[in-house]
Amino acid sequence: MEKLFKNAVNQSQAVEQKKIANKKYILRSIYFNGPLSNSELAKRIKLSTPKINSLLLEMIDEGLVKELGRGDSSGGRRPNIYGLVEDGFYVVGITINITRTIISIFNSCNQEVSGPHYFPIKMESDLDIFKLVSEKLDEVVRDSNIPADKILVAGIELPGLINLEEGINKTYFPGVENLFEELKKIFGIPVYFNHDTKVRAFAEQHFGLAKDKKNVLMLQADWGLGLGIIVNGKLYSGKSGFSGEFGHIPLVDNGPLCVCGKQGCLETVVSAKAIARQAREAIQEGKSSLIKELIQNDLDKIDITVVIKAANAGDQFAISLFSEVGKWLGRGIAFLIQIFNPELIIISGQVAVANQFIIAPIQQAINTYSNRDISNDSEIKFSELGSKAGTMGAAAYALEQLSKKK
Repeated sequence: MEKLFKNAVNQSQAVEQKKIANKKYILRSIYFNGPLSNSELAKRIKLSTPKINSLLLEMIDEGLVKELGRGDSSGGRRPNIYGLVEDGFYVVGITINITRTIISIFNSCNQEVSGPHYFPIKMESDLDIFKLVSEKLDEVVRDSNIPADKILVAGIELPGLINLEEGINKTYFPGVENLFEELKKIFGIPVYFNHDTKVRAFAEQHFGLAKDKKNVLMLQADWGLGLGIIVNGKLYSGKSGFSGEFGHIPLVDNGPLCVCGKQGCLETVVSAKAIARQAREAIQEGKSSLIKELIQNDLDKIDITVVIKAANAGDQFAISLFSEVGKWLGRGIAFLIQIFNPELIIISGQVAVANQFIIAPIQQAINTYSNRDISNDSEIKFSELGSKAGTMGAAAYALEQLSKKK
């Protein structure tokens, strides 16, 4: 990231490094919060206003910051407002999961300028998949006419048990001791990764419904079921980074066998994968449903989007599937409410698209299984970021890691 800044003459290395650290902090503050006044930046970075003004002037000269005019004032002189130059730099957000890979490029104003681009690259225990993703990223950059030297960093959301301190994904690459370094070699730029649910909770915390909130739970109901935890305004990871494996709590008596090896995990009845499986099994057994027409009798075409389409058309079987999902999800949420007492619970992922069919049974289950005095403290909302949360969160997370003030 240091390449963005011009080296000053006649200054010691220590002074220059401190200045660069403060400039990083300015970039990060504006990226995550939008345009800010010089006085607001001074408060955030704990520097004098004249010092901030001096840094801002240098960053304007470096083509990173621009003055946007005067802001509102409660009295006295109106403050100058500063924003980032749109093409000052770019960051990459990448989703890699068990079904596909998604690549997006965001400019320095957190605007998606290329993407989302979808590729049939699925998560596997083979580092070569990252080489394929890197090749696709190169294609995207070329086709987007974005200067490659302005791309600072890439962020990747991954499934699996991830220990960030050690840089290990224990599920998919247990033998790779520092995956960060391996990815930097492959992509040719710094790369930061984290668990998919934590990345999306990060996106909600900075750009979504969790912004400015202290205690939030984010349920990612997608091909699996994960939990992002924000406690006292900070993303919680646990001792080794393995927090949030909510989908692998066995709640269903005599339920289906889960991929983790346990029986009756919550994920086996509420995930997008589970919904497709249940629909497929019912159609095979002769269940009457619009789903059969939508797939033209090809059972391999059944996925959650088909089930949602059928439910939206009034198909009673599809609606009943989501009603059952809501019941189980609500039961799980009731336990979370009892334990965490959150101010907000956000539900995101593909399952959240069916929000009109699952919200009532979710609330009914919460009423049944949770103490009313506690559950009344918690609000339930469906994510407004949608599918963009993955790549946006990954890109922003990577920029934060790259620009941390040392």
